Amino acid sequence: MLYCLFISDSKTMKRTFLFLVLTTYWVQLTNAQNVAINGTGATPVASAMLDVSSTTSGLLIPRMTSAQRTAIAAPATGLEVYDTSTNTFWWFNGTVWVEQLGGNTGWTTVGNTLSAAGIFGSLNAQDVRHFSNNIERMRLFSTGELVINNPTTFSGDLLAVYSTGTQFPINAYVSGTGSVSAGTFSNASTANNGTGVLGSVIGGSGIAGVRGNAGTVSGSGVLGVAQSSVGFGLRGFNSNASGTGLLVAGNGSGASFLINGVGVASTGSTTGVWGRTTAGTGVGGIFSGNAQGATSPASGAGVSGVGTLIGVAGYGLSTTAFTLKSGGYFEGGNGASFVYVGAVTALGVNRKVEGNGTVNTVVKDLKGNEVVMSCPEAPENLFQDFGKGQLINGKCHVDLDPIFAKNIIVNDEHTLYVHVQLKGNCNGVYVCNETNSGFDVIELNNGQSNTKFTFFVSANRADEQLSDGSIARYSAERFSPAIGRAKSITHATAELKNKLITENEAKHRQKTK
Repeated sequence: MLYCLFISDSKTMKRTFLFLVLTTYWVQLTNAQNVAINGTGATPVASAMLDVSSTTSGLLIPRMTSAQRTAIAAPATGLEVYDTSTNTFWWFNGTVWVEQLGGNTGWTTVGNTLSAAGIFGSLNAQDVRHFSNNIERMRLFSTGELVINNPTTFSGDLLAVYSTGTQFPINAYVSGTGSVSAGTFSNASTANNGTGVLGSVIGGSGIAGVRGNAGTVSGSGVLGVAQSSVGFGLRGFNSNASGTGLLVAGNGSGASFLINGVGVASTGSTTGVWGRTTAGTGVGGIFSGNAQGATSPASGAGVSGVGTLIGVAGYGLSTTAFTLKSGGYFEGGNGASFVYVGAVTALGVNRKVEGNGTVNTVVKDLKGNEVVMSCPEAPENLFQDFGKGQLINGKCHVDLDPIFAKNIIVNDEHTLYVHVQLKGNCNGVYVCNETNSGFDVIELNNGQSNTKFTFFVSANRADEQLSDGSIARYSAERFSPAIGRAKSITHATAELKNKLITENEAKHRQKTK
């Protein structure tokens, strides 16, 4: 069959026909210098410099090995070859050779069927970048680090997620009925300072380094599990001199803390802190101040307070008049014995100690054994003092200690009780002219002896004006109404016996995923 090539010259308007016996295709050059190769004689499309069309054969471009491709001197931008070493097409982007995606070797928008050797990523030391809306969203570094929403990662991080808006950088959710955790972090490092989860607020006013949310039925927002005697299920640390290490709140309450900092700040509408031990000789809570260590009774205790000068301090700060307030309250024997310490009664009278039972001190007997002595008690508030004197020609005026005199009351309703013990022979004595400041001792029958004596005086305690302007009327008390045992509330408790995921289980889960 005879074939021809049409070559047009737009300047001379001459057309030359070349007859070829090489292919079964028409090769046509138009007056615009476009070239068409086909078997139909169709002219090339206007937008193509070379228009090749066929329904029975394809276009074959240069084929070479990777070594031959990379040896091409000064490849032009857009140069394309078929690499027989990788069995893929490659093109030069002006800087490096780029492997073309598509077909069985590339990732398509509708998914791919993978072989065991199929990969997604780079084969050289280049980072893999992921874009959306022409913005880089994620980068997998050639050194293994993965970072989201940032082109660089923080030094030392293997996975880093950044957020500059209102979004949480990481949030995990679990649904269904499985007893699982939304996130599990295990640290098998042998370093002594290794942690499972480390949360930090660096600068700014961020609310939390780590945040955990639990459902409305049950569960824990954040659960920390340790398996070593020197490990910690949960550790809070604040490097600021006025910082708080751990802040917790319950009962839907807002959290409060001390401006100068505290180790743990706990807030609740009903109970701020509850400490409980399951051991028969355990301690519900040990609180140590003044850089002291932990000390508690060997038999156990609800609370043990340790300090250099003060172990436990209690304050009743109410200023409401005619209401009971107390710095401390203690019970023994399930209410059989009770005592208030540092109290103000509903009648506005100060009590340093009020309770049932006796007041005792401990001394040693002749064999060194500890025994108890009891304090005498009276229905009134009495102060007592002791002294000595001497009759001079049968008379003696005794001046009371001025400090003692200032704090007693002596009048028609409140007597100064004086008991005199003679130390020699005389006609006997009587006492008269009792006042706040003193009294007279007179020998009977107008005696003129110079006998010595000792005395013992008792008087009602004087009333006191308190700092709030009220009057504590000590002098009026006689068998005054008792405060009585404080009412108590027993709170319901529950045991949490959910199975915790151990480190070994967590490792196994990671391996089997």
